[in-house]
Amino acid sequence: EIMDRLAMDAADAAVQAGYPRDAEAMLIVELEGPVEEVEAEKPRLMQLIEESGAYLTEPALDAAQRARIWAGRKSAFSAVGRLSPDFIVQDGVVPRSRLGEALARIDELSREYGLRVANVFHAGDGNLHPLIMFDGTVDGEYDRAEELAGKILRMCVALGGSITGEHGVGLEKRAYLEDMYGEDDVEFLGRLRDAIDPRQLANRGKMLPEKQAPALTGREVHPLEKQGIISRS
Repeated sequence: EIMDRLAMDAADAAVQAGYPRDAEAMLIVELEGPVEEVEAEKPRLMQLIEESGAYLTEPALDAAQRARIWAGRKSAFSAVGRLSPDFIVQDGVVPRSRLGEALARIDELSREYGLRVANVFHAGDGNLHPLIMFDGTVDGEYDRAEELAGKILRMCVALGGSITGEHGVGLEKRAYLEDMYGEDDVEFLGRLRDAIDPRQLANRGKMLPEKQAPALTGREVHPLEKQGIISRS
């Protein structure tokens, strides 16, 4: 797992995880298996970490220390709420060999859009979870945040990855399927679905784009809004 400076600050404020204050990012590595296997792997792991340029390593010496380290990671998403009134969490994936490029590009986009982005992600499989912070009461920030989220998805595809790492397409990412598969393939998928489910009884409108598919979920009217139960205006 990797957390950047913003995510570490948020987690520290929430659960006092004790993360280093002078690091721009932190890698959490956990070995699993029989004791003999873990003990045999540990020296090689430490060597690889040091050769990769880490300036500090902190092995967990007991269960309490492990719990403290993981408590910060597990609280990171909710803890970002301490830094910003609103945020969008995205889910994409890139090849592990291109994680550095992805983070550098996200930083460029963050500066371009004037919005902070905290990065928390599964380094083992290249699954990114950038948290794009914004204030929904400021005119235009919500739209900028969604546009930035879309550019991150397209960046994932450009780097040889996917618009979804582990949470599916649903409504949110329908408009980005053509970036991955092309117009012809997506159109074929639509015809195939129509042949199997001509009455659209199974998850109507999900996954495959419609003619006017929104960029992201938030641009659609929520069913509870249609019923007058909630309002986002």
